[in-house]
Order: sequence, then structure tokens, then C-alpha cells
Amino acid sequence: MTKKFWIGLVISIIVAIAGVAYQKFLKSPRCAFDGSAITPIYEVDIVLSDRSIKKFCSIYCAVRWFKNNAPWVDHVVVTDEIRGNKIDSYMAYFVESELITNETNDNRIHVFQQRQDALTHAEKFRGTMADDPFTTDE
Repeated sequence: MTKKFWIGLVISIIVAIAGVAYQKFLKSPRCAFDGSAITPIYEVDIVLSDRSIKKFCSIYCAVRWFKNNAPWVDHVVVTDEIRGNKIDSYMAYFVESELITNETNDNRIHVFQQRQDALTHAEKFRGTMADDPFTTDE
């Protein structure tokens, strides 16, 4: 095999690795609160009054951001952990349990579209039902 072949092979491998790295680290959505990568099943989208969207990696991060920015928020969309469906937070069931979804921030709040799924999770992971953390006292 010629030197050109090996150089071409090395260049091809470098380009492939760079493409994967770009997709994984640069193109994937990042949390608007702490910059962490967002796992789709735990994603929270906060829709602002101007229709722009802030994306978060966990309920923990979204709540921290929400507390300081609630006047500009139109609504919050959370992700059901069982089916991956996006639903408005006021329609979701929240459970605080021993199961951690994000080791970085110790998030223990889980989201479910169906009440029975929330109750099952609470029983399995020693949790309790929780109120929607995206409500304001108005």
C-alpha cells in the first residue's frame, strides 16, 4: 500500500471523528441554565412571551431559571419520562423521588403524562407527588 493511501485513510478517519464530535458536542442542544447536554427524555422547554424558547436539561435547571424570569414566560413544556411526549406543565404529574436524573445537579423531580405512571414511579422509587414547580403566585 502506498503512502498516499495511508494519508488518505488517516484524513478520512479524522474527518469522520470530527463529524461525530460536532454532532455530539456542538450541535446537540445545551441547557440554557448550566450549559449541560440535554437528554431528550428530561428536556424542559420554556416558551417566552416573544415565542422564543429556552431549553433545559432538567426540572432543576428549568426551575432555577424560571424563578428569576417568570414575568417573561408564556408557558412551560415538559417531557413525559415514559413515552417522551411533550406536554404543558400544568397537565403533567410531578414526582420527587430517590431516583436521580442528572448527577451534576442531583435532580430528583420526574415528569409523567399519566397519573398512574407517576404513582407507580413514586411507589417504586420512594417518592411523593409534587406540585407543578412552574406556577406563579399571582
